[in-house]
Amino acid sequence: MIIEGHLGQLMVIVDKGMKLVETLTEVARTRQIKGGRISGVGALEQVQLGYYELHDKTYIRKTFDQGDYELISLNGNITLKGGEPYVHVHTTIGDRNFQVFGGHLFEAVVAVTAEVHILPLGVFPERQPVKEIGLDLICSVRP
Repeated sequence: MIIEGHLGQLMVIVDKGMKLVETLTEVARTRQIKGGRISGVGALEQVQLGYYELHDKTYIRKTFDQGDYELISLNGNITLKGGEPYVHVHTTIGDRNFQVFGGHLFEAVVAVTAEVHILPLGVFPERQPVKEIGLDLICSVRP
């Protein structure tokens, strides 16, 4: 479900069983959002997080698949990468023992719901490969 707010703001309600990043990417694509701010809360399972090792230029990946986790914080953006909307989000999740984990969110399945706000920027930040970093970073902005 998508709730439209003032000045193009959206609240995206992602249902149980749906892939979070995939869903947000599809919303950006269908709504033609090429630059935006993302924040959200909810509950997740099968969470794939990453930590970027700069000296190796690779991600250390870890999957959290032992039940469900509180989505304490989801923060990120929508930019253009290769001409297509790209969702880049980091997250903090918590387990039933109140342990907290965080990192770059590759993907997760919604366990109960995810309530995500998207605030379009009105400009289009573009990502380009930066060889010395090993990632596609925001290098330019189109009006």
